[in-house]
Amino acid sequence: MSLAGQKHPRDDLDQLEETMIGLYDLYSGDLSEKMLSYASIDDLCNFDTLSKKFQALAESRWRELVYEEIGMKNGKADWVKYKSFLREPISVELVDEADYGYGCSFAGTVYVATNGSIVVMVSDDNDEDELSDRKYPSSDNEVICARDGYSLNFSRLVSSPIKSWMLAICGRIGSEIIITSNSREVAAIRGNDTQILRRETQHQMYLNGISLLGCETHLIICIGNCLTLYRVETDTASADLLSFKKSIVASGKNGPQSTDEVSISWCSDKSSFVYCRGTELSIWSLDVANDTLDLVKLIDYDEDLQIVSIALGDDYIIGSSTLRDIHVWDSSTGEKLPHVLCDIEEEDDRLSPDYIIRPLQLWCHGHILISSSHLGNKLCIWNVKSGDLLKEHSLNLDELPDGNDLTGLAFLPHLNGFLLVTSFLTTFISFPTNKRQESMAKSMKRREERIKRVLLFGFGDASTSDSDSW
Repeated sequence: MSLAGQKHPRDDLDQLEETMIGLYDLYSGDLSEKMLSYASIDDLCNFDTLSKKFQALAESRWRELVYEEIGMKNGKADWVKYKSFLREPISVELVDEADYGYGCSFAGTVYVATNGSIVVMVSDDNDEDELSDRKYPSSDNEVICARDGYSLNFSRLVSSPIKSWMLAICGRIGSEIIITSNSREVAAIRGNDTQILRRETQHQMYLNGISLLGCETHLIICIGNCLTLYRVETDTASADLLSFKKSIVASGKNGPQSTDEVSISWCSDKSSFVYCRGTELSIWSLDVANDTLDLVKLIDYDEDLQIVSIALGDDYIIGSSTLRDIHVWDSSTGEKLPHVLCDIEEEDDRLSPDYIIRPLQLWCHGHILISSSHLGNKLCIWNVKSGDLLKEHSLNLDELPDGNDLTGLAFLPHLNGFLLVTSFLTTFISFPTNKRQESMAKSMKRREERIKRVLLFGFGDASTSDSDSW
């Protein structure tokens, strides 16, 4: 039976526009798989009908529907991405010791940063007695590991002139500058070139490290209640990697105060960022052409609420608090939404003691938030507009407090997945939106399992095959 000549009246499509998102779920889900294997005549008819309606809906209307539903702006592509977060992911445990050349007690990282092209991570070990046994350039400090952002293959090891706690990446792709900081110092590294950007006195220490934000053209450093702006140096004759531009007051509170957690985070396109200190939230825009930072919005919130990590979405500011819950503000009006997000019970006996509050790792796109958990063993998918917990994904980690704390989370857009780091484990969680991303994730998994077998049993080839390089 041929369906090629059938026509569907425009009125029928108009009435069904509100359900097109649901129709697309069928179009891209089980029905298409069934058609390739054992489709009946009814299946083929349904598939053909849905296909015509799906294709007839204008891209502009798709954008409207998807934005209304989940706050994302790229229509069909963002709807596919959103639905992928609700499916079971592909989990790949990266075998760090195979790259570094030392035992598993030193594997894993504490913090992670990426520009999409490369990923940099910091070793959590600083035992100087073990330095002579390590297989990387001599250094008295922690080593920085760089991986390829497309395949997560090990790339190189970078020695830092300072002890490394926080990380950021500046500069163009292929000419990246790695920025690292600790409680007193900030340094820039590119190849064999280094530059000490800041060195505070012994009395000006930032217990959690000096916060950093990097992009292709600029670096932003949080020092006390100030934001300090540097520009990536493009003059080849200059001896510096970055040049100082200006420092501006970002908070009404003066000086470093150990009781005030400082958190800073880019929006998705790195044109603006959110800054949080004490009981103040502020949104700033970066003017690349004029090397300036401009205040967009200032928000004061409840003095009893202490935010320890922050994220900036397209429409909302999301903050993780010391009360072990997540709070949401409208970024346009500054109004706080009435609901709070929490995936645990208040008296859950699996929680760490009250004096140990771990900042949650947060990533937001549209109305969809992906966060870590205070139990340490799962990712949570939220709709921040409605306050609904949409999905929980187990990370195959031991629960806290005996398990490992998730200390870093980085989104890799080319793979549509997240690199998660704990003190002793690095895991890639893939949410493929197409066959290519699925194939890449499965290839990584085979590669890492092959390396692990070589380490455990001492035979086989741990090298990367051509199929593992993308």
